[in-house]
Amino acid sequence: MIKVGSIALLLVFLYGCGQPAEDVQEAAGTDVPVEDLVYAVEQGYWLGSLNIGEENHIPFNLEVIGDSVYFINAEERIGSVVQQKEELLYIQMPIFDSEFIFSKTDNGLFGFWHNYAKGDGYKIDFSAVKTELNESNRFKISSELATEMYDGKWETHFSPNTEDAYAAIGLLNQNKQNVTGTFLTETGDYRFLQGNVVGDSLYLSCFDGSHAFLFRAKLSEDTINGMFYSGSHWQEPWMAVRNDVFELRDPFTLTELKEGEELEFTFPDVNGINKSYPDPKYTDKVVIIQILGSWCPNCMDETKFLTDLYDVYNEDGLEIIGLTFEVPEKFEDKVARVEELKAHFNSNYEFLIAGNANKKEAAELIPALNHIMSFPTTIYIDRDGVVRRIHTGFYGPGTGPYYLKYVEGTRRFVEELLKES
Repeated sequence: MIKVGSIALLLVFLYGCGQPAEDVQEAAGTDVPVEDLVYAVEQGYWLGSLNIGEENHIPFNLEVIGDSVYFINAEERIGSVVQQKEELLYIQMPIFDSEFIFSKTDNGLFGFWHNYAKGDGYKIDFSAVKTELNESNRFKISSELATEMYDGKWETHFSPNTEDAYAAIGLLNQNKQNVTGTFLTETGDYRFLQGNVVGDSLYLSCFDGSHAFLFRAKLSEDTINGMFYSGSHWQEPWMAVRNDVFELRDPFTLTELKEGEELEFTFPDVNGINKSYPDPKYTDKVVIIQILGSWCPNCMDETKFLTDLYDVYNEDGLEIIGLTFEVPEKFEDKVARVEELKAHFNSNYEFLIAGNANKKEAAELIPALNHIMSFPTTIYIDRDGVVRRIHTGFYGPGTGPYYLKYVEGTRRFVEELLKES
C-alpha cells in the first residue's frame, strides 16, 4: 500500500488545483500514477455514529481526503489524519486526549472511540457508513416535511426543578428539516450542533473530539421537552420556551476579586521553571490571566481568540499568561498536553502548569478570587496592576452574535487599556 500520511493535505492541494501529475507524484515520493494511489479509508463522505446505549446514538459527518479526515458539525471542520498499524486504523483527535481505533469491514468502519481524558477505560462503540455526499440528514429520519418550527431563541432550563438546575439560551436555525445552533450557559456554550426535525421531534448532535452530545426533544404547544446526553456517562432532562428577550447573568459579574486581596501566584512553566505574577517583566503592561484546561473545548475557542489578540497587541504592551489545569497526574504528561495545545494554535504567550482539572483545586490555588465556576475564567489587568474585569466562561464562534459581541468588545477594551498611561 502506498501511504501518503502527513503529506495528504499537500497532495489534495496540488491535485485539486490542477497541478501536473508529476508534481503530485514528486510530493508523494512515488512514481505510482495519481489515480493508483491507495489510501487507508475510502475517499469521500461518511456518516459516523457513537452508540451510547438505550437505542441512542450520536451521529456526525466525516469527509476523507487522502489520509486526512475532517469531522463536520454545521460550518465547523476539524481535521486529523488516518494512520494504519497492521490491521487496525487510528485517528488521533487534535488537542484533545482521545482517539478512534477501528477496522474496515464490508459494511463500513467499526471500532471504538477512546476518551482518555475521562479515564483509560472510557470508550464508546463507533461505526461509520459511506454516503454519497455531505449528508445533512444525519439522523436518517423520514423525508416527510417538518410540521413544527424550532427556529428562534429559546429560554432553556436543564435539570429543571432540581438542585442541579441551570439556565441556558437556545439559538436554533431551521431550514426545512435541517437544524443547526447551540446552547449558551453561564459557563460556556455547547458549540456547533447539527441535526434534523420531523413532525414534532427535534434531534441535534455534535462530536469535536471532547464533546459527544445528543439532544432529543419534542415540541408540544409552546414548550420543548427533551433529554440531553453527554457521551455514555451523563444525561439530564431539559425544557425550553420561546423568549426573544431572555438573557443570562452578565458574565463579567459572576467571579470577583475578594475585597482587600491581591492577585498573585507562582507556578512552573513547561520547562519546570517557576514563574510568578506579579513580576517586574509585567510592570507597565496590560496583562490577561487565562484560567483554562486543554481538555475544555470552550477554552480552546478562547485560546484561538487570545492567540490572535496577543499577536496583534503584544508589541503595544499586552501580555497573556495561561494557567492550565490538566487531567494527567504526572507533571510531564500535563506538559505534553499543553505543548500540543500551543503547537496547534501557534500560541506564543506564556503557559504555566497550575494544577489538576478541578474547579475547587483551582480556586484554592488562586485564593484571591471568590470562586472559580468555569473553565475558562479570564482576568483583565491594567498597566497599574489593577484588576479591571473578570470574565466567566466563553461564548465561542458557534454562538454567532454573542461571540462577535464579545470579540469586538474585548478588542476595544484592550486597546483602551493599552492607551492608558
